[in-house]
Amino acid sequence: MKKSEFDNILELSYTGGFLFAPVNQNAFDLCNSMGIGESALFGLKTPRDYKFHQCYFVLINFIWGYMPNSFQSKIPKKHFHNWLKILKGDYEEVFTFANGVKLIEYESIAFGNMSQERFENYIREQLPWIYENVIGAYYKDEKYNSILETIESEFEKFLSKL
Repeated sequence: MKKSEFDNILELSYTGGFLFAPVNQNAFDLCNSMGIGESALFGLKTPRDYKFHQCYFVLINFIWGYMPNSFQSKIPKKHFHNWLKILKGDYEEVFTFANGVKLIEYESIAFGNMSQERFENYIREQLPWIYENVIGAYYKDEKYNSILETIESEFEKFLSKL
């Protein structure tokens, strides 16, 4: 979800019975623009912490910075997240063409597809896997431990800013 989409969310609070009350300005504006008895259709989205979502991508970019120059020259930072999905197998093969080329669909971590709780679990699964299978493939022993300590420390700093 882009920030512009996030900023357009209507937030409603259940007040009991069959009533909802507007919580954010977008919801207030909608209510004020509607006539009595007029109805509106909404799609249900699970609340997610946008800053926590951003924090994850900041962390992924920070980890990319520890990758060797030979890696960085082959996998640009903007493609690192998708590269991780391919390496980990976080995708579904949708179709295989006659020439063997596969059409894949990445597992989505978008707001509408994953709750905050599922996203936090995803990160808990993802980070140890990245440490072992990505960073561990390039670094060993003390250097490896030092990098992990730095990443964990930076992650705590990111989280403390939320």
